Amino acid sequence: MLVGRSVVLRPFREEDLEGLYDLAADVREIGAYWPLGCTSEPGWFRQFRETAWWTDEFKILLITNRAGRRLGHINIYKASRSYDGYEIGYRIYKPEDRGKGTMTEAVRLCTAYLFEKEPIARIQILLDPRNKGSQKVAERAGCVLEGRLRRAHFDRGGYEDLLIYSIVRGETEPLASLLAPLGGD
Repeated sequence: MLVGRSVVLRPFREEDLEGLYDLAADVREIGAYWPLGCTSEPGWFRQFRETAWWTDEFKILLITNRAGRRLGHINIYKASRSYDGYEIGYRIYKPEDRGKGTMTEAVRLCTAYLFEKEPIARIQILLDPRNKGSQKVAERAGCVLEGRLRRAHFDRGGYEDLLIYSIVRGETEPLASLLAPLGGD
């Protein structure tokens, strides 16, 4: 569990699933830039039972506030078969929880953790160029814009460009400096 100053990141637990499918699958609240899609509820729960959403190729960290309220999640993917690195994607579930710095802290914690735990050189984020909030998160978390992937993503009936941001080993704060002190609640 990664306990930051205002957020906690951790793998999902079975008790986290209560009401989560409805929260995560409601296309009205995913925002204009999260990929549109529906997953069957039985398939969604089966995948959790089989892997707890934690494999070598794909992981999901739940983001909560310090009181334990679910705020969102970070997906961690193997970025490429040709090099060692990860790609992350992130989402705050409810619109009223967005724009408060939560995701910036979560991305900082996540990237620092991955660099301390894994033998990787880089972490990348792909995002829609119209998503100014996500761009701010990436930049405030220390990521650098590398370029534009033209017509790289099909969503909502058309092909969209993606921006690619990255952060490389040595550019993150040490994980220990991002964690809340023990007993500092």
